[in-house]
Amino acid sequence: MKIFKILGLCTFLSATLLGKEIDITAYNWGYEPKEIVLKKDEPVKLTLISKDGDHGLGSRDLGFNLEASPGKAQTVEITPKEVGEYTAKCTLPCGSGHKKMLLKIKVE
Repeated sequence: MKIFKILGLCTFLSATLLGKEIDITAYNWGYEPKEIVLKKDEPVKLTLISKDGDHGLGSRDLGFNLEASPGKAQTVEITPKEVGEYTAKCTLPCGSGHKKMLLKIKVE
């Protein structure tokens, strides 16, 4: 059982200290960057930052949902398990362009 706790700690530390971190900025009505590339089984820390209002970013397939407002970013750590192309979308109604707020995520 101890080995699993150590492995879990190593995964957490690799993402937090050594792993990839990606800032995603939400604005009316899009994201910057518009596409991100992740590696299968590699932990990554995603941070959602909002420029102009309440926005969300979520993907059921990748198992995350972030919500941010100006001055209040939110972060999540994920480890993609399947290679593929995914679409994350805004999860908070934010106006007339809400449905166009999409972020492409490619897992290699």
